[in-house]
Amino acid sequence: MSSDLHYSNLEAPILDASRDGNKKFGRGSDMLGFWPVVFTVTNGMIGPVILVVPYSFFLIGIHGWALYIFAFIIFWFTGHLLYKAQVSKPGEPYESYPSIAEGLLGKFGRAVIGLSITIELLGLCSAFVVIVGDNLVKVQPLQYIGIELSKYVWIIVFACVVLPSVLMQNYSILAEMSKLGVLVCFSIPLIVLMSAWLYPVHNYYRPEEVAIEGPSFDWNNLPLALGIVGVAYSTHAVFPSIVSRMRNVDEFPGALKISFMVVTLFYIVAGFGFYIYGKATDPQITFNLGPSAQTIISYAIILVILLKFALMLNPVVLELEEICRSREDLRAYFCTSEKDKRPIRALRISLVAFCVFLALMVPYIALIHSVVGVFWSTFVCAVIPCALCLQLRGNSTAENIFGILILVLGTVVMFVGLFQNIVQISKCYDGSNEFENMCN
Repeated sequence: MSSDLHYSNLEAPILDASRDGNKKFGRGSDMLGFWPVVFTVTNGMIGPVILVVPYSFFLIGIHGWALYIFAFIIFWFTGHLLYKAQVSKPGEPYESYPSIAEGLLGKFGRAVIGLSITIELLGLCSAFVVIVGDNLVKVQPLQYIGIELSKYVWIIVFACVVLPSVLMQNYSILAEMSKLGVLVCFSIPLIVLMSAWLYPVHNYYRPEEVAIEGPSFDWNNLPLALGIVGVAYSTHAVFPSIVSRMRNVDEFPGALKISFMVVTLFYIVAGFGFYIYGKATDPQITFNLGPSAQTIISYAIILVILLKFALMLNPVVLELEEICRSREDLRAYFCTSEKDKRPIRALRISLVAFCVFLALMVPYIALIHSVVGVFWSTFVCAVIPCALCLQLRGNSTAENIFGILILVLGTVVMFVGLFQNIVQISKCYDGSNEFENMCN
């Protein structure tokens, strides 16, 4: 991917970072300190995926917490390797993930990283669309005037509603408002636990419906669960942009460790939803709650995604617009000149339509998260950081050994997990999937 782009908020600086001379490493009044970095990294990981975390426990069994401890170690280690690769450049460190890949793996490495992050973000945006469709079907906001729509129709309605925000040129207001989404996502596990305490689960489920059955750790479902875990920890693409805005880059490893510890503890608490609802655990845990709590949270989640969708899609939009402006053959179709910085509406509408198409083809929230996580998130957040660090000199023997192990293991997980997800999706279409609620 081509030139470095500037993003005005930390939701978006993924494909590339700023080249503004006033914002070099460790300079400027808007540089981030230690605790703002901890908050930013934590905020990047905690998102609507929190709804699906209890379902990963359902897939694995009562020892699902062990998977998150393992993931904490792996993804924290690869985050440290990515940081090490970033600061390996003599003088001023690399400013973005693609620039690190180009510096250590060449232009091909940059293109692969740019394409991988683009696909990952499009997949996550499609997951957002599926979540909204599921929640709108549950609450049916038009039922009071006698209209009830299907999930597929609600997905298209959401696309029409969110499209104006994608066509905006300045996302600063959305960026500020979307911070409310952090509070909503953090509150979901607490609401689940409080709801189970105030309204005991046996009031609306029979004991046999919420029984915990099966092995304590189901290895057969490991690839599916790993996909959800991959999305839960997939923030590595934004790490270099965060480091580029730190006052003291040497503080990043400590901030990274604290962020991962907080997030892992939070995910384990969220996983308690499985211990409450057992085999009745829904792919979106809030659908297990009583009607009143479910309705309130559903509307809150819809609002969060309405505010966050354009921000999630923004890095892809800006990068593709830059490519269109830089190539004469594309410029003739999309914009008048290379200096024309207005939003390319046809491109943005096409990206929203593509996300809707993916959501309609795979309208299963657990599976779409699992596909994105097990392949693209694993590739971007585990495999590539190891490949980058192995290009460096001066690594310890342990770093090289663990780097090779994670690289090999991650590659195996990518392809085995992708195959298992494709099999599960095909079973959803022919009605033979053993997990009935996975295909709702």
